[in-house]
Amino acid sequence: MSQFEVDTLTAEVVADYLRDHPDFFAKRSELFDRLALPCHESGAISLVHLQMQRQRQRIEELEEEITALMSLAKGNDRTFHDFMSLEEGILQCDSVSSVIEVVESTAKSMGLIAYFRLLEVPSAYYSLDSKAYQRFAARHLNGKNAYLGRLRKADRISLLGDGIQGSEMGSYVILPLKRHAFQGILVFSSSNGGHFQPDMDTLFLRHLALVLSHLIGTLPWKSETYESVNHSSSE
Repeated sequence: MSQFEVDTLTAEVVADYLRDHPDFFAKRSELFDRLALPCHESGAISLVHLQMQRQRQRIEELEEEITALMSLAKGNDRTFHDFMSLEEGILQCDSVSSVIEVVESTAKSMGLIAYFRLLEVPSAYYSLDSKAYQRFAARHLNGKNAYLGRLRKADRISLLGDGIQGSEMGSYVILPLKRHAFQGILVFSSSNGGHFQPDMDTLFLRHLALVLSHLIGTLPWKSETYESVNHSSSE
């Protein structure tokens, strides 16, 4: 057996022993100062120094994670209050058209643009091409309850129509509205391309879509008050 093989075998035995006895240095603290490990940046350093460096690095990583979580929590808290306020507003509406107005107005105050596209509505502007949606859903939804991210111009036009304010450089979230059957879609767009991302949590949005689906399925398109006022003004 060569000297290299002897040294290798000895190193393996030592390594195995230390793995099996992780408390080996607990009563041999004097060995810490004699142990040195190579470091590309500062040459050989002691094991204690290396451990301290790793601990500091881990603490910095944890601080960054905590900062990111606090930022996320702050954003979620603001989003929660925005959506709670929005839901309070739409629950006071007495028609689908007034629901749409509240959502569009609230979205604008949040720096977003809201679009409703629905089946079987008396307004051509809010009408959805069901075949265009089916093609989009087959390509991008595949059973998912929301689409988030960029939107190609062709998809944007087929779903929302020409002349909309949305930008191809922006980002979108598309939420199917469904009660007993498919009713249409709610779309929010942002000029910020990173605002809506595929890995975002959609809890608040899905709850909003659930409430909207209920209102769309139960409220008239226009309220009786609006109809009577509009009829009187036309006479």
